[in-house]
Amino acid sequence: MIRTATPGDAAAVVDLVVAAGMFTSEEAGAVEGMLADHFAGDGGHVCVVDDDGGVRGVAYYQPEPAADRVWDLTMIAVHPDRQGRGRGTAMLRHVEEDLRARDQRLLLVDTSGSPQYDRTRAFYRRCAYEEEARVRDYWEAGDDLVVFRKDLRRPSD
Repeated sequence: MIRTATPGDAAAVVDLVVAAGMFTSEEAGAVEGMLADHFAGDGGHVCVVDDDGGVRGVAYYQPEPAADRVWDLTMIAVHPDRQGRGRGTAMLRHVEEDLRARDQRLLLVDTSGSPQYDRTRAFYRRCAYEEEARVRDYWEAGDDLVVFRKDLRRPSD
């Protein structure tokens, strides 16, 4: 089941993103900040996949402040022992449907161009995202920023 995150999910979300390798335990404060923004109603939204007795996936998306109805998918993660079973795709579709229901235009995703993110980039392409831009050496020398986009005004794929 995909649902909006509650304050009671915070520890499980932090544990999940650390287990998925998105953040180290030392970087967990960034995730806690995202959750705090969501709980305070400060623009960002967090949804979780809650199945098999706990939080197994998370997505955080937020509006781009200077753009007309453009959102950024800042984080999406599935617990490693649940990857490859459609949870990530279901969460992404949930985010898209939520934004379409609110008449939003675009959803952007920033990721890395490094080989360890090959599967991530393939995931977005399978979900009908287009590679819109590449900024060489963005994250660090040799690691490009790759920006994907989806026009939410088109029917879902």
